[in-house]
Amino acid sequence: MGQASRAVSGSVMSQASPSPSNGDTTQERTDCERITDVRDLDVSDRILVGGRVKPIIVDDTGSRTIDTLRGEREQHAAEASGTWQNSKSVLFVNRIHKLRGHRTGEISVDLGAPEPVWRVRE
Repeated sequence: MGQASRAVSGSVMSQASPSPSNGDTTQERTDCERITDVRDLDVSDRILVGGRVKPIIVDDTGSRTIDTLRGEREQHAAEASGTWQNSKSVLFVNRIHKLRGHRTGEISVDLGAPEPVWRVRE
């Protein structure tokens, strides 16, 4: 996997931007299941991120411990990538409120801003 990687419960998860970005900005999808918790993702799930229309595949899941003002909390993560040539791995994590120590219900992509994530129905 990429040079910029993070250990997550014994798994290596890379940081990279999703590829390709196709400019679709659809925020509502009636043909997919909205995911608000990374724990709901399983290896081999096909997912869509943000407004993209080309699904990527969940390759790995895991968790890590992070520090909050309320103590240590477990943060769940998943890594996914496309099946096309030169696709990059994408890291998804449950956002955790640093002050309150609870999950916010949002998923961050590559440890950046939250983006909507959907599971593609077969």
